[in-house]
Amino acid sequence: MTLTARDPRSIANPRLLHGHPLTRRLGFVAAAATFVMLLAMTIATAFTVRALLNSQSEQRFADMVDGATNSVLADLEGSFTELAALEAFIRTEGQLTTSNFQIFASTLNQRIGGSESIGFAPRVQSSEAASFIERMTQDGVDLTAFDTSTATADLFPVAYLFPPVEGLLEPGRNIVLDPRFGTTILESLDSRSPTATGAVTLQTNESSPPRIFIFQPVFGDPAPGKHPSEGPLMGYAFSVYRAADFLAGPLSRNSLDEVPLRVIDGAPGRAPELIFPELERDYAGSLASGWVQTDLDFAGRRWSLQFETPDQFGLNVAERNIWVIVLSAGLGLTLFATASMLSLLRSRSAARSDLDLIASQIRVIVGSAIEGIVVLDDRNRLLLANQSFADAFGLPDANSLAQKDWSAVRESAAVQFADRDRFFEQLGELSASPTAAVAAQDVRIESPAQKTLSMSSSPVSDAYGRYLGRLFVFRDVTAERSAEEAKTDFVSMVSHELRTPLTSIVGYVDLLLEEAGGELTAESKRLLEVVRRNGDRLAALVADILDLSRIDSARFDLEPTLVDVGALVSEIVESMAGQVREKKQTVMVEIDKDLPAIEVDRMRMGQVFTNLLSNAHRYTPAGGECRVRAWVDEDVLAVSVKDTGVGIRTEDQPRIFERFARIDRNSARQAGSTGLGLAITRAIVELHGGRIRVESTYGEGSEFTVELPLRVTSETRDAA
Repeated sequence: MTLTARDPRSIANPRLLHGHPLTRRLGFVAAAATFVMLLAMTIATAFTVRALLNSQSEQRFADMVDGATNSVLADLEGSFTELAALEAFIRTEGQLTTSNFQIFASTLNQRIGGSESIGFAPRVQSSEAASFIERMTQDGVDLTAFDTSTATADLFPVAYLFPPVEGLLEPGRNIVLDPRFGTTILESLDSRSPTATGAVTLQTNESSPPRIFIFQPVFGDPAPGKHPSEGPLMGYAFSVYRAADFLAGPLSRNSLDEVPLRVIDGAPGRAPELIFPELERDYAGSLASGWVQTDLDFAGRRWSLQFETPDQFGLNVAERNIWVIVLSAGLGLTLFATASMLSLLRSRSAARSDLDLIASQIRVIVGSAIEGIVVLDDRNRLLLANQSFADAFGLPDANSLAQKDWSAVRESAAVQFADRDRFFEQLGELSASPTAAVAAQDVRIESPAQKTLSMSSSPVSDAYGRYLGRLFVFRDVTAERSAEEAKTDFVSMVSHELRTPLTSIVGYVDLLLEEAGGELTAESKRLLEVVRRNGDRLAALVADILDLSRIDSARFDLEPTLVDVGALVSEIVESMAGQVREKKQTVMVEIDKDLPAIEVDRMRMGQVFTNLLSNAHRYTPAGGECRVRAWVDEDVLAVSVKDTGVGIRTEDQPRIFERFARIDRNSARQAGSTGLGLAITRAIVELHGGRIRVESTYGEGSEFTVELPLRVTSETRDAA
């Protein structure tokens, strides 16, 4: 037997083949430590998510409360519009009657709405009480409750109220002596602004829902140089509202109509009163645990809105149970995770937290907006839409609209638009264009409730100019448009009513000047001529206001015919020859030969050229010159009026076409100017599809140029 040396490496070492026990223990310890660590992280993450969701729920509720509070304040402040309109009506109407007050109140309620009733308590001196009662009795008003035996010199009986509310106010009741209103009325007189009462119940039913009265002192014309509020007190206008009416709409719009709510009315120095959901006069005003409170100030009152915080408000089923899902998923991942997976999960968790924070901030900002907001991606899918948009279009919960196709969303709108096909076509055109934008365009909704939305839209691009999508914003402007329409209708009505007496006044003055009533002295003729001139000025102002009213209400009808503009201009220049000679001015007329006839309203275009020539004559000093030209420039017929007058400063030129614009032309507006002529002139030109522009150098003169399109229809040509 041969003995050889043994190489230790040639012998299998069990510890090398199967691992050192210490190594195995270290691996087990590392695995166990990793397992424990990941398990702890999973549990902590699950409960952290749960805490974050609860915090998110509380934040959503706080945002909803803020949105509802802002909506309530907006509705409260909308009552000022009614009072302002009522005050203007009382001041301008002159002699009030039950009939004209009811007509105005009914119209105001249709235009603006909101109040249960509006009324007016005029100022009546004790010495005039008997004649006042007799006049109101003849007008059909029973003033049985009018107590004239008080020692005060001025009485303020309720004489006009529409619509009447049983038990609210008796006709003839002196509101200043009424303990429910006296303090509030004195406060409104001191502040000379609207002031609200506390909660008031009906006299016949104290368990009825509480009402809020808002009083506004009405002042007559002040002395010269005095502020309008320093005029004589004419009486008190007031409006009546159910307290609950201010809350129903905002709560519903903000999804809070099912949340327990109480509203406390109070003011400095007054005991708080619970006015919603029911009146409790012994309410102590304390805030219970689990309730949140927000305050708003309105017309001298302070309303405290207290909401009971609901559990997990605004969380759906998935959000409420997501922490359980996180915990289950974490336990599964823990069994197979490695150190590298742990690092990856940590990185992803941090990134997701940042994204969630950003997304949460965006949702809060957009969700709290009163305007309807829609954001589309570059494939016309909804990235974001808030509840205000869903409510405006009659759609379900805004969260359900995410990632839906824009065309499908707008087609599913449950409201009836005034011109649905054209509106949807425009939305499609905007969505297909990466550059088109709309600043502000009205969109009318006919049902289920009539309202007007103002739409604006713009493309969204990144820093490199790449198109990312589109933004739409829809703002409810119903109240604004109603107020504008009511104002226009009122101005039109007043202007129409002024024309008849003005015509009579001017006509009778002409008869007197012709000595139809007997021979006049020279001084009498001079005074009558002053009346005649001022009557003409007032008639011109009324005519201008009527024109603007028709333009605003789209009732300014044109009657186009084929017109020789050159002949029309020459005719107007000839009609003003006497005025020009009187001021020793010179008028140069240059009309191109073969100037074509165009389709315009002859009377209205005559009004345009008369306004321009009258302005040139008025603002050009004696001995000055005016030049009138008419020519064809490509596809337009141009007429310019150039003068050597005082001119217009550069900074004032953009404002000269505004209504009642006060431009410093030689320090004051010239006599006979209404300040409306250029505004009407521009409107008439634009209604004809043309434009008007001005070039002026201050101290040297101005040139106004009217450009009208050269288009003639076959029907007009045949008629000509």
